[in-house]
Amino acid sequence: MKTSKIRIIGGFLKGSYISFPASSKLRPTSNKLREVLFNWLNFEIADLKCADCFSGSGALGIEAISRGAESVLFIEKTPKFASSIETNLKRLKIYEKSNVKVRNAFEWLKEENLENFDLIFFDPPFFDERIKNLLTFLKNQKLKKGTLIYFEKSTFDKIEVPDTFTLLKSKVVGDAEGLLLEK
Repeated sequence: MKTSKIRIIGGFLKGSYISFPASSKLRPTSNKLREVLFNWLNFEIADLKCADCFSGSGALGIEAISRGAESVLFIEKTPKFASSIETNLKRLKIYEKSNVKVRNAFEWLKEENLENFDLIFFDPPFFDERIKNLLTFLKNQKLKKGTLIYFEKSTFDKIEVPDTFTLLKSKVVGDAEGLLLEK
């Protein structure tokens, strides 16, 4: 099986690599956009409980652990990608700070109590019609005040941010736009 690699860009795992199955269905957050995101979060990430929805390579969640997050729950529906995340977590010796669920993130969100999380990453597949309503769906979920949400989307997708969220930061890198929101 062909694999791809990306580098962890900060924290105690800086310079380590994450490997994952090469696939046209997988579009990891670029190094540049990950750098921007974690510069925004800077010291706020320490001790946060995070969820990485649509995990894919696991790069966002692994980067969060590297920078001090208390724990990360990875939600990935494709078994080979979820298995790759677990392999990387074990190889990097951070498995005890994580949990990997092989689940469809849209279904998981309907069932999970999101109040347990301080930071939730959403890097869904681009051009999936369901993502256009994802923030509206989250508006009606129980999130504690101050919960941070990172939402990545295609610059071609027009998505409204509900007024229950505050847009803290946004950045376009190539054809991707990262939004940092707060409940």
